Amino acid sequence: MRIRFPILAARSLQLSSAVIMGAAIFAFVSSAERMMQPIRLVNQHTAGVLPRANYSFETRIFASGDSAIPGNGLCAGIAVGITDRLNIGISYGGDGIIGRGPARPNPYPGAFIKYRIVEENYILPAMALGYDHQGSGGIQNGDYKGFVYKSPGFFFSLSKSYLLFQTVQLGFHGGVNYSLEELNKVKWPDCFAGLDLNINEELALAGEYDFALNVRDPDSRDYLHPLRGFLNAGIRWAFTPQFHLEFLAIDILQMRVNDNNRRLGWSRELRFTYINQF
Repeated sequence: MRIRFPILAARSLQLSSAVIMGAAIFAFVSSAERMMQPIRLVNQHTAGVLPRANYSFETRIFASGDSAIPGNGLCAGIAVGITDRLNIGISYGGDGIIGRGPARPNPYPGAFIKYRIVEENYILPAMALGYDHQGSGGIQNGDYKGFVYKSPGFFFSLSKSYLLFQTVQLGFHGGVNYSLEELNKVKWPDCFAGLDLNINEELALAGEYDFALNVRDPDSRDYLHPLRGFLNAGIRWAFTPQFHLEFLAIDILQMRVNDNNRRLGWSRELRFTYINQF
């Protein structure tokens, strides 16, 4: 008995530790039900929405999508929480707004609507349906005259968040979308996957992979290649709870090409967001 007692005590301690850790993990997951997901990662929408009577004003500075326009583009938009589930918004911008040389406004504004159809719980992720006609990266001026990175069009998003160590928020996101750009050539949907990590109340990281299925021919070998999509990442600094500054890295793998089959290269962008309530 003198020999076995330390062994039994050690095993009891291990079992108790496992139970405590399991309860802690359960608490982390349960806490995620009360957390607000980001509205979007980099380019892609999550299932997160603005609460009722809240609004956001967003401005984004990006590299021009047309090589004939040397300046930088700018796009501004506003979104409003109509209810705790329904958001609407509108945006508008153009190439060459900042800098020297000619400027070219977008041919039309981008309308936006999102509805959160399912709230997140311990088992299910949050789910949202929506439509967004605002693309990014500026307008190309070749055979294809749409956005460099197509507008999402109709989309369906899933989001699941976890709270780690009571301070770090980790979210997993995915979705499919059907863009209305280039419909005469592309008639199939796209999909994405991503995650976000809130390190503390000020700093957050985000990453997403856009499979870019709606910019590739499904009859080609490139369509089946897993690394032919667009890898995007961003870091967000909440200067105040209402004002956010983000640095975005777009198409890190440099997969986007123009009409001459030349790579556009990865781009660095800035996004400013102001969130408040009426």
